[in-house]
Amino acid sequence: MSVEECVLESGPEAAHEAAKEIVDAKSLIGVWKLVSSQATVTHQGKTEAYSTKNPKGYLILTPWQRMMTVSIGGDGDRKKIPTSDSDLSDLWKSLLAYTGKFRVEGEYLVTTVDVAWYELWTGTEQRRKFQLDGDTLTIVTKPQPIGGQGPRGKALVSCKVVWMREE
Repeated sequence: MSVEECVLESGPEAAHEAAKEIVDAKSLIGVWKLVSSQATVTHQGKTEAYSTKNPKGYLILTPWQRMMTVSIGGDGDRKKIPTSDSDLSDLWKSLLAYTGKFRVEGEYLVTTVDVAWYELWTGTEQRRKFQLDGDTLTIVTKPQPIGGQGPRGKALVSCKVVWMREE
């Protein structure tokens, strides 16, 4: 819905919110380079934080509301030439890649995923809280269950990822 349509249907307050959403979405358009990636894991009341050494990746947000991202673990975490199934599995575990149409809802970047390295995400909405400070974009996920259901229950993980706008 355009700002004009919003004024006609919902009044000036809704138009202001629609205009704010459009400005926020436009301010995110561009190519973003991964700067840091941290995960916080909570399991059985204990919390541990992990930082990826030298993460690499890009986030691309287009004017057509298409989002694409790919990131990998740092140099020390990935084997350049896999020589076994275990090596290939480790490479897979340090990869994140997905794409879809995105929208901004207040302080959330919401992507409707249509292709993902993790097939369970395909067809879902991934909702990420974001903060834009100049050319720095910080994205935080809410805690999500990871791992299988074992005798001690599931662990929860949340991630904080920082991107810098690329010129």
